Amino acid sequence: SNAGCLSTPTATSNTVTMAVTSSVTPSVSITANPGNTVCSGTSVTFTAVAVNGGSTPAYQWQVNGVNAGTNSDTYTSSTLADGDVVTCVLTSNSSCASSSTATSNDITMSVSGSVAPTVSIAAAPGETVCIGTNVTFTATPGNGGSSPSYQWTLNGANVGTNSDTYSNNALATGDQVQCTMTSNSSCATTSTATSQVITMTVNNSLVPTVSASGPLTFCQGGSVELTASAAAGYVWSPGGETTQSITVDAAGVYSVTVNDGNGCSGSDAGTTVVVNALPVVTLGT
Repeated sequence: SNAGCLSTPTATSNTVTMAVTSSVTPSVSITANPGNTVCSGTSVTFTAVAVNGGSTPAYQWQVNGVNAGTNSDTYTSSTLADGDVVTCVLTSNSSCASSSTATSNDITMSVSGSVAPTVSIAAAPGETVCIGTNVTFTATPGNGGSSPSYQWTLNGANVGTNSDTYSNNALATGDQVQCTMTSNSSCATTSTATSQVITMTVNNSLVPTVSASGPLTFCQGGSVELTASAAAGYVWSPGGETTQSITVDAAGVYSVTVNDGNGCSGSDAGTTVVVNALPVVTLGT
């Protein structure tokens, strides 16, 4: 200083220590709750997480490139359509931001309409069987979700297990089989569906009877006609004849297998035919 009357001509100021921060890059990422695969009409909330956004970042949400929502780190919509793309643009107020804005990742929505669950059943080998036949029922679900459950009923009573098949070898004529499926599809209009009813026809095993036109024991040169009880088809053994009646002139055991045309068949125990040789007459002297 050149002021007069100074005790000393110099003075030293306080020290200012600088804090120099490197530039930062703002970024933003978004997530969807409950997810990007939803049913039509579901409310979906998107949340933005900003990095280097500064003390008061600004948010601009967009759906298919069109501004939506408010200046908030969340955006909620229940009117999204399949294929809609949601993004968020962040404006950072960080003084050292290398750029003022950042755009988030895209979330593409998969939106499904409501669906009605269905189930149908089929019987193998069929709905008309012979007594004692093992019948397997198979359920075919529609809109059952990833892991549908099944409850089978026989004449209204629960049977079987939680499986898409049910088997029974003790069915009787008039037995009714049905299946109720519970769907876990998130877009199902109702949780359960009931199949059609299958009413079984169970035929008894066939035991044919055989009648003879005459004695079953006769002399060589004779014959007898064997006739089976009425059926849809016949196979005689031995011989293989396929008629209801056969004429027999040789000794043996003759049996017949019959069928009713619906897959049921049965055989008799066999009919024994005895043919005696003709006597040999000799003249004495």
